[in-house]
Amino acid sequence: MRALTVKVPSGKGEEVKQKAEKLNGKNISIGKLEAGELVRLHLNNNVVDEFIRDINHIEEAEITLIPRGVITLYPPQNEAPDQVSDVTFRSPFEVLMGGLQSVGSKLGLVSYAVSAGVLVWIGLYTNTVYLLVAAMLVSPFAGPAMNAALAAASGKSSLLLRSLGRYGLAISISIVVTYLLSLLFGQKHATPLMVEIGHISQMTILLPLVAGFAGAINLVQSERDSLVPGAAVGVLVAASLAPPTGLIGMALHFNNWQMVQSGAFLLILQLAGIQLSAALVFRYLGKVTIKGARFADGKEHVYKLSMLVSVLALAGLMYWQFYDQPNLQKASLATQITETIRTSLQEYKNIETIEVNARFTRGTLPNLNPVICELYLYNRSDSISDEQVKKMLQEVLFERIKEKGWNADPMFDIKMLDYKGSD
Repeated sequence: MRALTVKVPSGKGEEVKQKAEKLNGKNISIGKLEAGELVRLHLNNNVVDEFIRDINHIEEAEITLIPRGVITLYPPQNEAPDQVSDVTFRSPFEVLMGGLQSVGSKLGLVSYAVSAGVLVWIGLYTNTVYLLVAAMLVSPFAGPAMNAALAAASGKSSLLLRSLGRYGLAISISIVVTYLLSLLFGQKHATPLMVEIGHISQMTILLPLVAGFAGAINLVQSERDSLVPGAAVGVLVAASLAPPTGLIGMALHFNNWQMVQSGAFLLILQLAGIQLSAALVFRYLGKVTIKGARFADGKEHVYKLSMLVSVLALAGLMYWQFYDQPNLQKASLATQITETIRTSLQEYKNIETIEVNARFTRGTLPNLNPVICELYLYNRSDSISDEQVKKMLQEVLFERIKEKGWNADPMFDIKMLDYKGSD
């Protein structure tokens, strides 16, 4: 439940009390003030918005909403467990007002963006994964992304533009910081962790959709209705945004345009996906619409236009990803190539597969997309030599991979092992 206080002119307190009682309000009291009356009450989360709408005609009303859950107990005592189990969604009024309140200052945004940029750069430069996690914790990307989706759901163009501006500012600062650090330390080549992040999966679109859904659900639901803290959800959103900013900044320094392309693709994809899924959750689960109490100044066309742009952006990015093979699919294709090799090797009963790994190289060669295929095998046959096995498998696997149409050029490193584990 939520605790509210409403200050109204003298004689209006009884009307407010009656409105609250109709909505099953509890612990309602009216106090006298020198300049009016003060009504205190408690309401279920899902009727707060309706109550504010009901008293919206009292222009002089001053409303204070405490955005924290409270427990109210009232007779009969044996119904106490049911009385405290209010886990309904927050009211649309509280969701939107909370979003507006969380916009914050630019100083904090800039400070955290710089900190996140430094941590991302160190993590990528030293191949330290836990520093990337630390960067996700301090990255200020989740707030603007959620506020943009909230603004779209409520049709508020001013909040949408401001949120997108803050998002762009935070991203730009992190990119500039990572670029300057690479310039300062004279970085000339990509690190293995940068290469790994730059290799995009075919399922990458699922991450922003899930991040937007989880972030919006966390803001809409009651705080006692979830075992997942808001910080954890914020990390999920930042996980899809922080690494690409570092990738772009660092790759710009040594002119690796393929990595810059991958980072830009990821950033745009994340924003469009988060915007789409989060706005739909706010709209249809959180009931945040243009008709909310005391903020009915949104425009329906803003919501529709925002959703249209998000859908078109995602469709364009998906076309780009699957048309430009394998540049934006390397993570998935490496897995598929590995699986193709393993499946093909099963046809040879006298050849034991010890380990198979396929990985794309850091860049492309003229008219080539090299993928290194490492195979560790054991030859059980006495009728065919190890060298003959290598030659035969190279020819067969090369054809199997090429016929898949992945536009990948396999290069094989086949090692034949004996019982002692030596070449």
